[in-house]
This record gives sequence, C-alpha cells and structure tokens, in this order.
Amino acid sequence: MHHLMVELFSLDDVGQGYDIAQTQQDRVSVTLGRHTNDFMTSFYARTPSSFMIECGWGGREVDPSNWKPVEMFDGPSLWGHERVWLPEKDREVARAMRMRAAASGQRAPVQVMEGNYKLMPGTCAWWDEVGKAG
Repeated sequence: MHHLMVELFSLDDVGQGYDIAQTQQDRVSVTLGRHTNDFMTSFYARTPSSFMIECGWGGREVDPSNWKPVEMFDGPSLWGHERVWLPEKDREVARAMRMRAAASGQRAPVQVMEGNYKLMPGTCAWWDEVGKAG
C-alpha cells in the first residue's frame, strides 16, 4: 500500500498536524503542498508500518453526473509536496513540473464547506496585476 488519505475539517488542522509530524525525524515523507488534480492541500506522513497517510483539507468536490475527465500535464502539485524519499534526480523532475505550473499561472480556487470560511474585504493588487498579464 502506498498511502491512504484523510480529509480534515480545517486548514489549521492540517498545519498543526504538519507541525506535530515534523517533531519526529523522518515522519514527513511529502512536504506540505497542493495537488493540481483535486486541489487538496496536504502533507504525507510515514506510519510505523511504512505506508503513508495523507492529511489534507479542501479537496475538490466532484459531481459524478456531470464530471468530465481531463488529462493533466502540470503536476502532480501546484506547489510544495517535495517527496523527500525520492532520489534527487526524480525530485528535480517533480520540482521542474511545479515550476512550470507556477510559470504558466496555474491557480485554483480554494474548496470550502459552507460556514468554513470568511470572505475578506478588499482586493489584492498583486493578483489583480497577474490577471491583467494574461
């Protein structure tokens, strides 16, 4: 078994779990990051049995009645998810994929449940400028 995933209620749960996992040497197998396909923000921790548990938040909700599969070319992560267990050569390949996703402006909306967010007032000057560039 490679890994299983649990989706937590809040992003803070993921971050605090990440902090806890980092207190044990070699516990974190994949650093905090966000997937391109399901938008999950997560990290992977190695269990004593040597498989990984992905602890995440904010995964994409799929409606099977209208879901259309797509082929992904940028990924598997928008950012982060450094696979610390891979040989350096393979880590460089994954890093280059993340850099291409960033350079091409890959972004995804945050997936939240009703009541699990608060809209911020105002705008982001940096994001507004990014939108004008495309």
